[in-house]
Amino acid sequence: MEKQAQQGQPFAPRRERGLDSFRRSMRRGLRRPRAKARSPLLMTLKGVLVAASVTVLGIALFALLLNWWNAGDRAITAINQVVKFVSILAGVACAMGGEDAGPLRGAAVGLLYMALGIVCYCLLMGARVQLTGYLADLGMGLAAGGLFGMILSAKK
Repeated sequence: MEKQAQQGQPFAPRRERGLDSFRRSMRRGLRRPRAKARSPLLMTLKGVLVAASVTVLGIALFALLLNWWNAGDRAITAINQVVKFVSILAGVACAMGGEDAGPLRGAAVGLLYMALGIVCYCLLMGARVQLTGYLADLGMGLAAGGLFGMILSAKK
């Protein structure tokens, strides 16, 4: 090492790794910012809000399309179901957030999304919420969310 210092190099690299090296690396590790742990509840609520916003955009675009296209009741019902499925897919994808959350979080997003839609519909129409009348919608949201959650978690 003395030869390297005499040849004009400002320092000689240390070959041995001792306790000082371990302490320096530990201090460096403490200085690195840690990734925030994402709360499953907040991620689920974020997914529900994303699904609701996709629904609002989809229905608005569909309403503009209906100005030029005379669709029957069956076509309107089918397109509404497609908008719901796409919204649930977007919400579940957002709720997963790169994690391996699985079908449980997807099912929760689907169920909460459909429950929010039912409550909004009843508020806008002035109707009472009758759970038995909307069990099929809640089941569809639960099943679709769970299925999309399984697909997205298996894809990763």
